[in-house]
Amino acid sequence: MEDRKIMATDPTLLEQEIMSDIDERRDLMSRLKALSPRYHFLPEDEALFLNYSIPIVYSIWEGFIQTSFQIYIRELNKLNLKISDICYPILIYHIESEFPQFKQYPEKDNLSKKVKFFEKLGQFYQSNTLEISANVNTESNVGFKVLNRILKDFKLDTILTHPEPNSNYSLQDDLDKFLLKIRNNVAHGQNSIVVHREDLDRAIKLVDRLMYLVFERIKTGFINKSYLR
Repeated sequence: MEDRKIMATDPTLLEQEIMSDIDERRDLMSRLKALSPRYHFLPEDEALFLNYSIPIVYSIWEGFIQTSFQIYIRELNKLNLKISDICYPILIYHIESEFPQFKQYPEKDNLSKKVKFFEKLGQFYQSNTLEISANVNTESNVGFKVLNRILKDFKLDTILTHPEPNSNYSLQDDLDKFLLKIRNNVAHGQNSIVVHREDLDRAIKLVDRLMYLVFERIKTGFINKSYLR
């Protein structure tokens, strides 16, 4: 990185925006949890509601990942960082988002697409500052592997599978083998899935915990300027 002063960062706005989003999602999950007891659903209606409540909780989780990282990217873009300033993981994330041709190069006989690709690539390297792409690829399936891949893309600390020492509890199992498994089965029309109130409680607690863990990593990365090379 060239010797120049990077603008001082104030994490207050970043923290406020992400925490406001978390609070809204917590409120939504709380209302979701209270629906059945409040309106005294019949048993068959409650069973239907509970089954489809898990995909709703998952959508709240994936929506948080999109929103929180878009907030983070917006704050990074306010810093007017040069390409030579930015850390390689974010640079690679941006290039792969903006130039899919690196993954699937245009066919040999498609000269016009190749020309457009190299024109855009040339403009990118001639630019003074980097406007980081807000296209966060969640793969529509934010399991543990995808979550940590996104954190790595932004040079943030990953989340441990076993967050508590000497404990058998696995965040990865809770996310992949519980929340995602039920969500995917319901989404694919597998009617054999039976969801209980305890499952909804478990899903809400899991998403609440994961949102806070992601928030802490974004906040810490911003304060410590992990985005710099």
